[in-house]
Amino acid sequence: MKLTASRIILLVSLVLLAAIATLFVARHSSAPDWASATPEVQAILWPGARDVADFKLLEQDGQAFGKSELKGHWNLLYFGYLQCPDICPTTLQSLSRMRKLMVEAGQTADIPQMIFVSVDPENDTAERITGYLAFFDKNLIGLTGEPDQLARLADSLGIIYAEHIDPNGVRSMEHTTSVIVVDPEGRGVAALTGAHQPRVMLGQFNALRKFLAN
Repeated sequence: MKLTASRIILLVSLVLLAAIATLFVARHSSAPDWASATPEVQAILWPGARDVADFKLLEQDGQAFGKSELKGHWNLLYFGYLQCPDICPTTLQSLSRMRKLMVEAGQTADIPQMIFVSVDPENDTAERITGYLAFFDKNLIGLTGEPDQLARLADSLGIIYAEHIDPNGVRSMEHTTSVIVVDPEGRGVAALTGAHQPRVMLGQFNALRKFLAN
């Protein structure tokens, strides 16, 4: 049978698609199946990991911080803003307490980077973030920067935020309140939701790490 140009193109396309499918399966076949996780892990684990987008923000000390700074260790990211009246300070306090619990349990080497990402970069300057985070934990990393770079990071992790002004003219920022878990490969893999109780968070984090290590 004579192969026309269109048939050749079709065959090449099918071969490429098959190769891509094979590569996809090979890369994911070793990952633990979400359905095989315990209910505790299923409650926080995403069915599929999400690659963090490339982004460029600044730490509170002015140092550049991007996707590469997330790799090589576990990370807990919380998106909030300095004028947040309740959930933000409560969550930061819980993260600080979780760190202390890990130290007390001898898990110093397992402590993840704990990162506060401002969703109000126009008002949350590096200087303001420095003083704010120091009140909770000197080890907390604070990030701020250009709105478009914030959006790149937030969108890749499914974070939603928006300015809100009530009828009395009071301004606030509505935002996702979950603590996002990013693995050492720079992928979002889970979200710690709920009241963010330190011991519960630590139990969830340890269970998640153990499951993904299998």
